[in-house]
Order: sequence, then structure tokens, then C-alpha cells
Amino acid sequence: MFFFQRVWMMRLTEPGGVLDVTRSIYTQINDRVTRVSGSVWLPMPYTMKLEGAKAGDFQTLMFIGIEDPEVLANLNAFHDILQRNLVSRIETTFGSEAAFDLSLRVYGWNGTSGLPVPAGTPPPRDVGIMCVITAPTQELANEMAKACNPYLFHTPLRPNTEMPSYAFPFTPAETPRGQVYEFLLNHVVHTQDGFELVRTRWADLGP
Repeated sequence: MFFFQRVWMMRLTEPGGVLDVTRSIYTQINDRVTRVSGSVWLPMPYTMKLEGAKAGDFQTLMFIGIEDPEVLANLNAFHDILQRNLVSRIETTFGSEAAFDLSLRVYGWNGTSGLPVPAGTPPPRDVGIMCVITAPTQELANEMAKACNPYLFHTPLRPNTEMPSYAFPFTPAETPRGQVYEFLLNHVVHTQDGFELVRTRWADLGP
């Protein structure tokens, strides 16, 4: 029989206290049983967590793939050029007072974090750029995306150069995402017990 011990560094906050497993030891008894020892329960005033979201605007997505080595070597500059061109296209077409948000996410570069890439980072082999357009209605988001379509697929890195054509995975290129929701409420409420803010309704599901 094989036994092992492992120490975990962790404090788990629960409604009525904190489970401190910093010094917990997990010992394998057999293939199906593990013994846990050394955990400590630290009682605290009972709390409940409230979370909430509200309905927001609507989104449409477009996506392109780029392997152009010159663009890949200047991704930050290309992002800014493309962003300006697309925003300008929407404002020219729908008016400068149009309500919208446009973001570009360069996957393969910094699309997940959105943070600046450290200096000296080598260019990737290729990237995918997702264009996210948010507007008050789905129809408006779709129309804005269609207006941006040729600019997204054909914006060159440098002016007065041959117009490029970037790859797109599907057609039509615009994908309506529907209504999006904004996370607004993340609050801890101190209560006397776990049922103070809860209503219970019993239902008899028997025959």
C-alpha cells in the first residue's frame, strides 16, 4: 500500500468562519480513502454574500487572423491604427453622438490580459484579432459591424501601401452575441444566522 503526505497552504472563508488548512495533512489510506488531519475551524460572525448583475447593451463580434510578418512585428502600432480607423468609420457613418463601444483583442499577443507586452517580446507566428462592438440594440451593433467590415479586413499597417486581405474564419463575418450583462453587486452582509435573508418554501413531490 502506498502512503503520502502533503501540506497545503490555504485559508477558506466560509459563511460562519474560516477553515484554516495551512497545516492540514492529507494521507492516502488506500485507493479510495484519504485521511485529512490538522485543519482548524476559526468561528466568525455569520455572513452571506450577495451577487447581482443587470442587463446591458448588445454585442456583435468579428474575427480575423493575421500572418503578415510586418504587422506581427508592429502589433501595438497596428492595434492603435485599426482602432482609430474603425471608431472613425462608425462615427462618420452613424454620427459622432452615436452610443457605442469598440474594442480589439489581439489573441496570441495580449488578448487575454490586455496588458502591455514586455519590451523585447518576439513577434508571434500569427495572431487572431477579435473586434467587439457594443451598442444599445442588436440591430445597431450589427449595422456598425457591417460598416466596419472592410476596414477590419483590409487596413494596412502603413498608408499608401497595397491593401492587404486578412483571413476570416466564417462568412458572414458578423456574429450577433445578444444582450450582455454587467456584474454590479458583490457585497457581504452580516447576519444573525443563515436563514435571516432566506425564504423557504416546501413542496410535496410525493405521489
